[in-house]
Amino acid sequence: MNSDKLFFDGTQTVIGHGAQADVYCYHGYAYKVYKPTYRVEWIEFEKAQQTAVNETGLCDVRYYDTADPFIVKMDLITGETLEKKLLEGFPDGFGLLAEMFRKVHKAKVDGVKMPRLIDTAGFGLSEENKRKILPVIARLSDKMESCICHLDMHFLNIMMPSDGSEPRIIDWINARIAPAIFDYARTYVILNEYAPEVLGMYKDAVATDMKSLGITDEDFADAIMVSEVIREREKKD
Repeated sequence: MNSDKLFFDGTQTVIGHGAQADVYCYHGYAYKVYKPTYRVEWIEFEKAQQTAVNETGLCDVRYYDTADPFIVKMDLITGETLEKKLLEGFPDGFGLLAEMFRKVHKAKVDGVKMPRLIDTAGFGLSEENKRKILPVIARLSDKMESCICHLDMHFLNIMMPSDGSEPRIIDWINARIAPAIFDYARTYVILNEYAPEVLGMYKDAVATDMKSLGITDEDFADAIMVSEVIREREKKD
């Protein structure tokens, strides 16, 4: 990654806002500016995750170092989120979401420098919650083939470039090696939190793919429970 001394000159515009960082468009790039309370090692982890994803070919957006450890320069995607396109009348958002899952899950896992869900899921959890979810993750990981899972797949993390090129999946910090059931469960939990009225459409869109993977209703319910526990921990970070 290239070091790039950074000076905002007042022409930057906000293009994204999150709990831990804001994203600006500036001189043809995107700049992610983290809060000073955010831990530098987490920023370094996010950059490492993006590098791993770049190497798989799943996302061509690259991160670059700057002179400020709390500011990361990124390739800019000019376009709109899938959420915004849906509000404008995009015809099949759930079909595209299912397609993006398939793209991620088909990527090669061998040699990918990305942690496994089983190795990180217990971070920050109580011993009670660890005992609750880790055996489930282990059981499903033994039962099903592992793949790359985005683990934050939703309409805000799919970008639709204005040049008409293929959609880009962004925000890979949660990505892990795990059975695909956990990717589908994580999105279920997110949609249930923000838009429960669309859960039926979501389940219909991914039903064929989940069935082809041998995912039963009981296993999916267990994976949802795991995702809910991890989600609750994240809200406290």
